[in-house]
Amino acid sequence: MDFGFVGPAYEAPSLTQDTQELINWYCEIDRTKGPQDRGVIALYPTPGLTAKLQPQVAEVRGLYTLPGGATLLAIVGAGFYSIDSTFTATLRGNLLSSSGPVNITTNGIAAYFCDGTNRYSYTFTGNVFSIVPVTDGAFNGGGRSDIVDNFIIYPRPGTQQWGATSALSVSSPALSFSSKDGAPDNLVAPFVTSRQIYLLGEVTGEVWINAGLFPFPFQRIPGTSFQHGCASAASISRLGNSFAYLSRDDRGQGIVVYMDGYNPTQISTHAVTNDIKDDYIADAIGFTYQIEGHEMYVLTFPTADKTWVYDLSTQYWHKWRWVDEFNVYHRHRANCCAVFQGQVLVGDWENGKIYQVSNTVYTDDGQTIRRLRRTPHVVSDMNQVFFTRLQLQFQPGIGIVSGQGSDPQVMMRMSNDGGNTYGNERWNSIGKAGAYRDRVIWRRLGYARDRVYEVVVTDPIKAVIVSANLVASAGSN
Repeated sequence: MDFGFVGPAYEAPSLTQDTQELINWYCEIDRTKGPQDRGVIALYPTPGLTAKLQPQVAEVRGLYTLPGGATLLAIVGAGFYSIDSTFTATLRGNLLSSSGPVNITTNGIAAYFCDGTNRYSYTFTGNVFSIVPVTDGAFNGGGRSDIVDNFIIYPRPGTQQWGATSALSVSSPALSFSSKDGAPDNLVAPFVTSRQIYLLGEVTGEVWINAGLFPFPFQRIPGTSFQHGCASAASISRLGNSFAYLSRDDRGQGIVVYMDGYNPTQISTHAVTNDIKDDYIADAIGFTYQIEGHEMYVLTFPTADKTWVYDLSTQYWHKWRWVDEFNVYHRHRANCCAVFQGQVLVGDWENGKIYQVSNTVYTDDGQTIRRLRRTPHVVSDMNQVFFTRLQLQFQPGIGIVSGQGSDPQVMMRMSNDGGNTYGNERWNSIGKAGAYRDRVIWRRLGYARDRVYEVVVTDPIKAVIVSANLVASAGSN
């Protein structure tokens, strides 16, 4: 039987209920197959990283591709860089801060961004980097900025207020501001989609639109208030035709939602929310990338040192993790993302490297990727079950020519107490290059009332798991 070996990450509050783990693999669904067919769901390896450049050693805080696709903007530490198609970085200026995520936007004439205390602009003509004067607009400072109808909008941190530049300008008139006024909570961040401005507050939200008014052109759309605010401005990211973010309201926090029209809809599972329930989440960072038809919403918790990923196409979650030399999992290296020169690029949260994300690379810039799958419980009315054989169907013959991965291995271990403790590691060969008939089989697996299997692959190969087959028989109580 195929016992659900292939599936998403779902570790319940009680391991006895569910202990499924999926790290550095994601699920691929073949929708031409029926639910009982072999290979209807397969596990594919998450992409690896290849370094493209390193402007300086510091946090990569933001990436943004300018219209036309010929220039990438990057904020690394305090440095603001423009990067050309040869991946040559040129320092254009320095921010007055050196850490924390920064969202970059543009009105087609200049780029614009804020770091909380200050606002900045970069005018393309002449490559002019400027700190917006403190006398500009109704207030100084700003948070997450965005663009709508050629107006750049930005919030005033710690208040309900938000302001806007003049159209096609980086200057803000003194009276070009208003307040999120549907509820008394402060504004966390604005987000623009379909030319509508979603004002996400601490516990509520509302939607505004360009009504052509003066001196502030926007007004609230009646009937668009909703009761989910935002726990972290940096968690907001476009997803599909709308956006997702980590929510907070007056009843609690830590639910990931997708904005369906004016209705925030929960997309996080109980396993995800349980995993972060005791974590500090106000520094959560979100971005979205696409790979092989999968649109992935990546949500990292820097303080908690973990990264979760939601796959829009399957609606499954998996964990994307970097592993150190001691095989300890940490948050993924990616801190921000942009598509440039046809490549998905991410910036490192620590060392200033900008990487290409690739599904044909099986290391993180040379560092081992440790892929782990832990299965659902295998039980039969809590009777003893006798296990004869476990077979995993990997994509065979994928060993590399030489070095690590020339004879790729998979490690399996078993738990006979429902996932609380595990026995010895058992290793098996996945198959050398061209060995297309090789099978991965473990035999004489003993017995248990509540069995959980765990497999790990660390070799730099295309480790695709198509299905699993378990031969077992139920005994008496």
